[in-house]
Amino acid sequence: MQKMIKRIVSGFLALCLVALLSATTVSATMVAYGSEKAGYLVATYQLRKKSNTFDDSKVNKKYRSYMTYGMKVWNETGVVKLKRSKSSVNKVRAYNLKDTSVAAHAVPRVDFVTGKLIRCDIEFNSVYTDNYRASLNKAIAAHEIGHTFGLLDLYEKRNKPQVMYGGGDSYPAKPTAKDIKGAKYATRK
Repeated sequence: MQKMIKRIVSGFLALCLVALLSATTVSATMVAYGSEKAGYLVATYQLRKKSNTFDDSKVNKKYRSYMTYGMKVWNETGVVKLKRSKSSVNKVRAYNLKDTSVAAHAVPRVDFVTGKLIRCDIEFNSVYTDNYRASLNKAIAAHEIGHTFGLLDLYEKRNKPQVMYGGGDSYPAKPTAKDIKGAKYATRK
């Protein structure tokens, strides 16, 4: 009986250790550099590459034009070099989902062993974006592209001028000095 209790307790402790290590790995990837006060937040899973590509060949011309604008304004910062490539692992998609208030999002795929970003897809929710002005969709594309190299959303009102502001009531069209500072940190080697 004591051996069985010892096995059960040992098994339970081993399971707890695995759960703890898993939680530590997941939360470690969520830790960010910068702060709301600094005006930028950078995920630890950032790409650390100054160049990146996107495959937007499966979306219509409107969405490609939004991506063109987003890549252009980030390229103009001189920090990153973004372009199209049908062979890119980073896909751009449009979907139609009414049960959410999300107009678009970036979906990072992280290697949890290395903590590095493998790819980051951008998805537009056409339920909303098909009804938005082109200028708003271009700003949304610029924001989502910022996520692809590790910039995180900002929510304090002081950060409304930043492209990475995620509060939903401000849509800056171009990266500011603070966005650029975050991008430089995110793409450092």
